[in-house]
Amino acid sequence: MAGLEIDIDHLFQAELGSRFVHVRHPGDENLIHQSRRDEGAGAALAHLSGHGFLVYKFASEGGAVTSFVHAAIAPAFWARHTDFGLREHGGICYRLEMPAHGAARRLLVIFSSMSQVDQMYEAGFSARYFMRNLSQAPKYTPPDTAILRIADLGGVVGAFYTDTLAQPDNEARVSALIAKVMADLAVDPRYTVLYGTSKGASGALLHSLRTGLKAVCVEPILSDDYYVNRYRDSHFTRGLFPRDKRELFAAHLSADGPGAERVVVYSSRSPQLPYIREIAMDSPRGREMAFIDVQSPTIMDHPDVAPASLGLQVSLVNQMLCGVEVGAHQLDALRASNAA
Repeated sequence: MAGLEIDIDHLFQAELGSRFVHVRHPGDENLIHQSRRDEGAGAALAHLSGHGFLVYKFASEGGAVTSFVHAAIAPAFWARHTDFGLREHGGICYRLEMPAHGAARRLLVIFSSMSQVDQMYEAGFSARYFMRNLSQAPKYTPPDTAILRIADLGGVVGAFYTDTLAQPDNEARVSALIAKVMADLAVDPRYTVLYGTSKGASGALLHSLRTGLKAVCVEPILSDDYYVNRYRDSHFTRGLFPRDKRELFAAHLSADGPGAERVVVYSSRSPQLPYIREIAMDSPRGREMAFIDVQSPTIMDHPDVAPASLGLQVSLVNQMLCGVEVGAHQLDALRASNAA
């Protein structure tokens, strides 16, 4: 193995000058899994993550080894070792799906949600950082729509498309990628829509506020409090980000910025409601946004909101892609049709 090979007990005294670090440790799971119940593994993971290292591989032949690669080279490294069309630009990994016939006149930008529970802590980048939401998007959208899927490469299980201490310009690079793809395809902002659910909705909302592009955001996570306190920081946000998402979004939603059509789909049956109400609905820029409460009886928790509102999401995305404003009367009708 190229790079620094080290036992977990010696990690904190080691010079981390290498781009690759391979940590030998007890147990039969990678350090992300182990950190959820072992303080030593958690401290090692936090130490390496704080220095910009990302878990990319786990091996257990002859003893457990979790391998890390530094964020400075991780995007190019990942793109080079995939076979599903992943590209890299400016340190951001993405996949661009072009229309089957003819030129692209519209652009749907999809931000990845958190991976499914059984993949959330897996070692491979593709499992943690690149959830392919709305997988049938080409079937649901106008035939001249290009689909830009942006990976969330950063942090332990994702950076929420925000800056981290190790990647302090992540937001700027994500926004720059969107601008580049729009320019390359000559797609008008009127026909560009940012979309995401959960973590992806956080990214879609943040970059809509930054760029002035239209957005459909399904249950954005606007504060770290819930997952830090209820699930012992299951998203690994403590100590790795320059500020809590509550502070980040409160700042964007209270500051002047480019206007755009933005719809937030949420559910009052979800534990994210208090944060969405306090941070977004009651904010200066939030008062210019539309909010639709989905009251499906299938919703028991936050992850249930996206699948319960898929038809609504597709309707909103397509209308925006076609440059048709989602007006007040239509919003009233959508709210009524999604009420209990």
